[in-house]
Amino acid sequence: QIITDVVKKISVKRNDPVFKKAESEIIFTIEENSGIIRKSEIVEILSAGDYREANALDFLCECSDKIFAVAEENIHESWVLDKKKIEKVKEIALLAQEILKKEKKLLSEKEIIDLILESRQELLEEEILNYLKIFSGIEKNKFGKWGMADWAEINPKGTRERIYAILKEKKKPLHFKQIASLIDEYGLSKRKAHVQTIHNELIKNDHFVLIGRGIYALKEWGYYAGTIRDVLEIIFKKNRKFLSKEEIFREVSRVRQVKKATVLINLSNNKLFVKQNNLYSVRKN
Repeated sequence: QIITDVVKKISVKRNDPVFKKAESEIIFTIEENSGIIRKSEIVEILSAGDYREANALDFLCECSDKIFAVAEENIHESWVLDKKKIEKVKEIALLAQEILKKEKKLLSEKEIIDLILESRQELLEEEILNYLKIFSGIEKNKFGKWGMADWAEINPKGTRERIYAILKEKKKPLHFKQIASLIDEYGLSKRKAHVQTIHNELIKNDHFVLIGRGIYALKEWGYYAGTIRDVLEIIFKKNRKFLSKEEIFREVSRVRQVKKATVLINLSNNKLFVKQNNLYSVRKN
């Protein structure tokens, strides 16, 4: 009640030059963001991220009869100049959700904007982006990719999800120390990533496959666990024919980062492999 009374008293002085100047600056900022802006974002813009001024900014907006608070389900706390804008945000958010669920993968900023424009050609790219930032069901991850807020690749929670997010983003096998470093670099965890913790998770979790000295890949990329001998047996059984050294090296290199000498040492095991005319295969039981 006290705060409400103060707001009412201040509101009477809306024509005060100081108030009008502050109000004008806030309105201009909201207009620049398609008529609606998250409270956290306007604090970043007008207060250089100084959240001590957030309450003052909220107070000024509450006193204005031209700025309205948005407090609805699935929408971040925001300020809007026209309440009709909220329905537009919901429309675009629903369309974006449908696109993401259909694609079943993260999308770059350009990809999601282009797909929305296919259905809503009257919109501007910047306008779409501003609307997406308002909706809480969709988020952009640390790598700048858009997805559903509850997807692990958007908000990775535990060590396994953070490792997965890094490998998925980099699209290539990485050393466990590099993975730990990248988790810190991208700010995926509030606490520093411990190398040993990362390594332990990579070892115990079958989502990840050791393919070289300390180098891990995602199993979903087609890599599989096992020794070089196991890999050779799988390759021969898959091809069902004798293979040359070059063919074997090529096949092995797809799933392991290993020296040719190591492959040759394993091929020299006469109990498991047979050699004919410089071609190799697995011995039949």
